[in-house]
Amino acid sequence: MKVDIDLDGNQIGETVAKSYFSVEVAPGKHMLISRAENDSVLEVITETGKNYFVWQEMKMGLLYARNKLQLVDDATGKAGVSECKLIEAAK
Repeated sequence: MKVDIDLDGNQIGETVAKSYFSVEVAPGKHMLISRAENDSVLEVITETGKNYFVWQEMKMGLLYARNKLQLVDDATGKAGVSECKLIEAAK
């Protein structure tokens, strides 16, 4: 199942199982929304020169998959990325 991902009101692409995006953003407040059976919203306040990892958890819902976005630490994020395939984000 593909799940739409929005960053600051713009769709940047769709995730599938074992995939990830790499996106550069300006420092400041950003809003991620993942749209499945439910919308998961995550606000991230970024700083210059720092990496942020967002984990998208998927579970079966009533009719479709449900999802939850959560910020994770560097070690967890790097481990997850190593198991996944990079997909290109829309520009």
